[in-house]
Amino acid sequence: MSRRLVFSLLAAAALAAVGGLLWMQASGPQSGAGYRSEAQAYMQQGDLRSARVALMNAAKADPRNVDIFLTQAKVSLDLFDSAAALVALNRAQALGASKAATAHFWGHAYWLDGDLDSAQAALQRDDIPDRNKAYALRIAARVAMDKGDLAQAQSYFDAALQMAPRDSQLWTDLARLRFVQADQKGAIDAVDYAFKLDPQNVRALEFRGRLMRSQFGVVASLPWFERGLQLNPVDIPLLEEYGLSLGDAGRYRDMLAVARKIISLDRTNAKAYYMQAVLAARAGEYELASRILPKAGSNFEQVPAAMLLNAICAYELGNYNKAVDHLQELLGMQPRNRRVRILLAQALYRAGDPLGALDTIKEIASRPDADSYSLILTARAFEASDQPLRASAPLDDGALATVRPALPLPEPISLEAAAFEAQREPNNARIVLPYIRLLAAQGNNDAAWTEAVRLQNANPGVADAHVIVGDIEMARGNTQSAVNAYQQARQITFTEPVMLRLVDALARLNRQKEAGETLSAYLQYNPTNLTALRLAGYRHLDTGNWADAIRLLERVRKRLGNNDAILLANLARAYAGAGQMERAISYARTAYDIAPANAMVTKIYGQLELKRGKRPKAAMELLQKAQAMMPENQEVAAQLRRAVAAYRKSAKRQ
Repeated sequence: MSRRLVFSLLAAAALAAVGGLLWMQASGPQSGAGYRSEAQAYMQQGDLRSARVALMNAAKADPRNVDIFLTQAKVSLDLFDSAAALVALNRAQALGASKAATAHFWGHAYWLDGDLDSAQAALQRDDIPDRNKAYALRIAARVAMDKGDLAQAQSYFDAALQMAPRDSQLWTDLARLRFVQADQKGAIDAVDYAFKLDPQNVRALEFRGRLMRSQFGVVASLPWFERGLQLNPVDIPLLEEYGLSLGDAGRYRDMLAVARKIISLDRTNAKAYYMQAVLAARAGEYELASRILPKAGSNFEQVPAAMLLNAICAYELGNYNKAVDHLQELLGMQPRNRRVRILLAQALYRAGDPLGALDTIKEIASRPDADSYSLILTARAFEASDQPLRASAPLDDGALATVRPALPLPEPISLEAAAFEAQREPNNARIVLPYIRLLAAQGNNDAAWTEAVRLQNANPGVADAHVIVGDIEMARGNTQSAVNAYQQARQITFTEPVMLRLVDALARLNRQKEAGETLSAYLQYNPTNLTALRLAGYRHLDTGNWADAIRLLERVRKRLGNNDAILLANLARAYAGAGQMERAISYARTAYDIAPANAMVTKIYGQLELKRGKRPKAAMELLQKAQAMMPENQEVAAQLRRAVAAYRKSAKRQ
């Protein structure tokens, strides 16, 4: 092809492009009606962001059209953008829109903006048109939920359902109320019906995914979020839930990709920056995480998850006093959060306040279900506060390599006050459960059992109603009855507390195969859960499956670091069983350096030194110390005799 021909073809293409531009310019700007039609098409496709752009163009083309601004307000509300909705509503009102006819939108916008009183005032107008009343009642119910008035919220939902029994969004929000009421089965039924009414309802899919995460675990929730994103790939609430669930499932690269996608859509999205900060922290980059988290904004700093991450970063960077400040504020918000209480006690101890640590941890360490870490931390705090004799009592209990089911912490209410509240609403699980727990805590298991069974019969869809029956049956020695109750709870929600209780009860009945299957089923949906990984590792350790025990416990160690003496001591046992003695001794020595006053750690270190045979004197001294801590333990006594004989034999050779 000649150069002239090539030039002619290029020139023709250029002229065609110019002609196209000239034609586009000659056609003039699109009309307001055209942009509105374009926006409606986008809305039907679920592409609300494109619809919003089209409506902005429609408003420019036809700035006095009330309907455009009302549609703008609706789209902005569906995008959770209260500021834009309020601007559009003000424009519509200035053009003559009736405040009564738009009260449902005003109430929705005020609610999203956090102005609950203004929202309530708008939604309680007497002149709201009938066509908007169901919408207004639905938002009024959400306002009542945020104010903590669940009975009023239920009343609003009941009235709305009388008007719009097939409103998918109404059933979705009713599911949210039932979940808050601890009626997990009722929540599932409601959101499933919402999805049946409208398979395109992404809010129903999002909430169903959240329920699946609560019911079975993070892996089970992912298909629901993915299904919603097939309908609307740029729905930010769906992307947020999906990204957070990916992280909990251990799919960190996928989580990062979702976080970046969210930021490309919304550069101020707090949860996206939080995801990135979590990823940095999990990689051990705590300084980077602490730099990323402020990008989430000052409002997000008061969200419990952000407060906890800030505290962890401060602690890992050695800013113990700052960690204490964050954790004290968080514990004030969540006084019955066991994990936060333990972390605060740990931070206080490292900050040089052992008495403060003791005061914080005593509520957990003094209970029969205290975990080994809390007991070890208590012992360290006693030693640091010049009370070494008091350190021995919890250490005897902490020497056991177990993962106990953790019972709820005591309720901050007197028995009399709890009884009064329970009498007022005898079938409300949220009200009655604290009363039952207080009865059980005072040893009145018969009265607690009677109330628990009555509550269980009245609330078959509330998992905690079944769990409390199981807990009381365990306390009464009726393990099989406890298993039955825990199995009923599992059908509703298979959470970590339910799993731990069920595995423990089955193991006590020597139904080890069922216990193992229950634990494996939980790990299938929660593959990164540290408690489950630790428990599975310990179970393999008890049965001599050394390779599996090492694989699982090493996953825990890589997440937690070399700070848990009990974990390291058990890893030492596993490596010794697998014949890797040098690795076993290394872990046992590290565990002993962390907790030299721990009877179990001392015993295991001494046993392994005796087995290796290279340091007979060290083995003898360690087992002498272990025997002093456990004078009634015949196994330690026998091993000490062997260690003494080995030491004498080596001394003679020298």
